[in-house]
Amino acid sequence: MPENRLPSCGWYTNLYDADYWGGLPFTNLLMARDADDMGIPNPVVDPEMPRIDYQKQGLFTSTEPLFDDMFGGNFEEWTLINRSFSDHPFHIHVNPFLITHINGQALPEPEWRDTILVPAATGGQVPGSNARNINLANFGTVTFRTYLDPLFPGSFVFHCHILTHEDVGMMQKLTVLP
Repeated sequence: MPENRLPSCGWYTNLYDADYWGGLPFTNLLMARDADDMGIPNPVVDPEMPRIDYQKQGLFTSTEPLFDDMFGGNFEEWTLINRSFSDHPFHIHVNPFLITHINGQALPEPEWRDTILVPAATGGQVPGSNARNINLANFGTVTFRTYLDPLFPGSFVFHCHILTHEDVGMMQKLTVLP
């Protein structure tokens, strides 16, 4: 039934059903996406649910990196956006990063990390109700800068350090090209 589908894309259930995950239901939106794939609100099932109709597979795939334009020797600035009501410890392999902002606020002194807690969304209270709507929330954010070391080209991953989140797809492959 549509109301029981993974909110981000109904076709995921054909690939990642309960049997695939050892009999545990796969009903959350714990995955990583890039900013050019925002989806749309779900007007049919429930507009308060997370977005649907993403264009890319949001779950980890070992054959396809998240970005196709990462080159060694370049600097990049990323903003991680947490569109859920739970914190996520973000970890990246190979390249450490310099945290510059958390929730849009500049740090007094930037910090080097390889793991950072991306804060949960806040607010989202539905007027006249105890319910919260993720689409009305203030998303948690972390902004960092990283240097893609040309001495280490190749593939690696970033992921949530909560094992159950990682296991249901909150991980992505990155490839640094020479």
